[in-house]
Amino acid sequence: MPRRNRLRPARPRHLVAVPSAAPDPTPRVDIVIPAHNEEHRLGPTLAAYREACPGAGYRFWIALDGCTDGTAAVAAGHAAEDARVRVVEYPKLGKGGVIIETFRRCDAELLAFVDADGATAPAELRRLVRAARRADGAIASRRHPASVVPAQRPLKRRLASAGFSLGVRALFQLPYSDTQCGAKVLHRRVVEQCLPLLSARDLLFDVDLLLTATRLGFRIVEVPTIWVDQPGSRVRTSDSQRMAASSVRLWLHHRALPVEEPAAALEGERLAA
Repeated sequence: MPRRNRLRPARPRHLVAVPSAAPDPTPRVDIVIPAHNEEHRLGPTLAAYREACPGAGYRFWIALDGCTDGTAAVAAGHAAEDARVRVVEYPKLGKGGVIIETFRRCDAELLAFVDADGATAPAELRRLVRAARRADGAIASRRHPASVVPAQRPLKRRLASAGFSLGVRALFQLPYSDTQCGAKVLHRRVVEQCLPLLSARDLLFDVDLLLTATRLGFRIVEVPTIWVDQPGSRVRTSDSQRMAASSVRLWLHHRALPVEEPAAALEGERLAA
């Protein structure tokens, strides 16, 4: 089997707090919202984002993931009212699959994705945008000491989430406390370099993306957030075994085809030492 390069240990990344008084972003931002049968939650989420993110600098890409309910009609209604809303339909590809395919259509300087349930408010995503401007990307963290999570999830879900986070950190040696929070912003250059190397299309997409970006030498900062758990979550505690199996497959993939920083970056580090 062909090898790309030997895997290098991840360098520590820092958690950062972003002041809410920071200036509004100037670069264009494409926000991808993956949606699978979200007819009751997509409308309020999209309405909130359209109101809180005015101007032509923001575009909203609704990535329909094999929907069989009225989600497409809800998205089409918003697209008819606002030219910034783009709707793209796919067969069932999984969250990661539709985000990847939609990112290929985007051309903004900053590319973001956020869950359709509205757990991450628009103001929180804009904080990520501001943080990403000072790094290569920014991800929301519910586990940051400064984060606010008003409504606690059921105990089983909290335990499953904590166990998954610990397993991911141990298995992949990632420095992030929360890989699965559904709000992330990356520079387009990061996405363009990562996409060809990604293999995960399911819920491990976030881990694969962060692992690849870290191994390529990009600086992704973790930002505290306000996150409100929403009823009707698509993730069940019974998914734990499936996610564990996906984690092992992803680990094996990166063992067989590891990713390393480009040679130019490594030479720059050597000269600076």
